[in-house]
Amino acid sequence: MEGKLVTGSVSLEDLGGGKYMLVLKGEDHTIGNLLSKTLLSMEEVALAYYEQPHPLEDRIVVYLQLKDADGDPVIVLLRALDRILEVNEEFRELYLKALEDKGLRIED
Repeated sequence: MEGKLVTGSVSLEDLGGGKYMLVLKGEDHTIGNLLSKTLLSMEEVALAYYEQPHPLEDRIVVYLQLKDADGDPVIVLLRALDRILEVNEEFRELYLKALEDKGLRIED
């Protein structure tokens, strides 16, 4: 990927050498931490971290470096987001089961 991809409130910039900068407008530490930790757990990712440039700015910047400089960061990011959804669904199922075991339930 070369250059910059901007879609809505998300932009992905190629910094060269398999390094990328993902800017998420309207997001906070919750998604920044979750996404960077998930990316770090992936085999094809050499480095991932995030920052909030300034407390008054409503954006998070995630930095990503792929082990293979020719890798596709969009595919890697989509796989990370899929993994986050999987973990969230696993947690939801376990939580609802624990509530049910205690005779409690949540309305859908």
